[in-house]
Amino acid sequence: VYQFGEQIAFVAQVTAPVQIQQAKLVIFDESQSLTHVQAVDFVNGRSETIFDTRQNLIQPFAVVRWYYELTLSDGSVVQSDSYALHYDDNRFTWQKLEAGSVHVMWTQGDVTFGQNALNAAQAGLQAINNLVPVDLTQPIDIFIYPTQNNLAIFGGAAWEAGRAFPESGVAVVAIEQDANQSVNMERLIPHELMHLMFYRQLGTSAANLPNWLNEGVATLAEINPSADYGIVLQDASANNGLIPMLNLCASFPTDPAQAFLAYAEARSFTTYLRDTYGAPALLNLAKVYTQGMDCENGAQRALGTSLSRLESSWLEKSLGHNALGAVFRNLLPYLVLLGLLIFIPLILGLSASRQKVDNHGPEKYVNKR
Repeated sequence: VYQFGEQIAFVAQVTAPVQIQQAKLVIFDESQSLTHVQAVDFVNGRSETIFDTRQNLIQPFAVVRWYYELTLSDGSVVQSDSYALHYDDNRFTWQKLEAGSVHVMWTQGDVTFGQNALNAAQAGLQAINNLVPVDLTQPIDIFIYPTQNNLAIFGGAAWEAGRAFPESGVAVVAIEQDANQSVNMERLIPHELMHLMFYRQLGTSAANLPNWLNEGVATLAEINPSADYGIVLQDASANNGLIPMLNLCASFPTDPAQAFLAYAEARSFTTYLRDTYGAPALLNLAKVYTQGMDCENGAQRALGTSLSRLESSWLEKSLGHNALGAVFRNLLPYLVLLGLLIFIPLILGLSASRQKVDNHGPEKYVNKR
C-alpha cells in the first residue's frame, strides 16, 4: 500500500521454514529506469518495510516493480516473484471518461465537465497531428486537478498549471470550475499532450531539446492560446525588453512575468519557423537537437542558418524590428568601448603635442633699443 508523495509500505511473508542470512528489497521505477535496493529484516518470517518516496523519489504515475532477494544460511540465493503497481495519485477519488486510448480523470465536477475535457483532448490531438504524427499505441491519461495548489506535490514553479510525465503517458493540469474552464481546457490540455507526442516521436533524447522549441511547439497546439501572449510580446518589443532566444535554450525564467514572456516569445518564434520552413521542419529541427547539437548550431544543421540569424529575421518580419538597427543596438556597447580605446589615446596625444608647442614654440618678438 502507498500514500502518494510520501511512502510505500511493502509487506512480505515467508511461508517456508528457512533460515535467512540476508534479505533485500529491489524496487524498480520503470519511468526513470531507476533501481533502489534496500536491506530488510524478516522477523518470524515476516517483513514490513517503509520506503520513503520523499527521500527516494519515485516518479508520479510510474509503474513500480519489486521483488525480494533472500540469501539463505547455506549461501544459496532465492528470489521471489516480481510484483507491480501503478503509482497513481490516490489522494483523490477520481471520476473517469475514456475514448479509445485517451482517458480523462477528474475529481470535482459532473460528467459534463469530464466530457468537455475529453473533447478538448481530442481537439488538441487533431491540432497536434498538423505538427507531428499522433501516436496512440499506448494510453494517454489526463488528470485534472481543481487548483494549482494540488500540483505543488510535483515540484516546479508555483505558477505552473500543468505538467507532463511523458515516460508514463500522463498529463496533469489544474482547471478550476468557473466561467473560463472550457477555454482553460482547450489551452492547457493540448499543451501537455503536445509534450507527450513530442516524446513519443523523439524518445528520451527529448530532454536535449531547447526549452524555446519544446514549449513553443506546445503552445502551437493550444486550441485557445492566451490573448496576452501578443500583448506582452509587443510591449516587451516596444520597450527593448525581449529575452534573447539563446537565453531560452536551457531554461525559462522563474519570475512569473518573465516566464510568461518567454512562452510568448517561444510561441511567436516557432510560429515564424513553421510558417517559413513548414511544420515538418520543426520535427526535423527537434531530431537534430536530440543528437546533441548545441542551441546555435542545431538550427544551422537543420535549417541552414544559425539561431541568431533566425532570431534577427523573426524580429524583423514578425515584430517589425529594423534588422540593421537591431544589429547596431547589439553592437553599441562594443562600439562605445572601441571608441574609447581609440579616441582617448588620440586626445591624450593631441594634448601632449599642444603642451610641447607651448613650451618650445618660437620666441615672441621683443623690441630692442
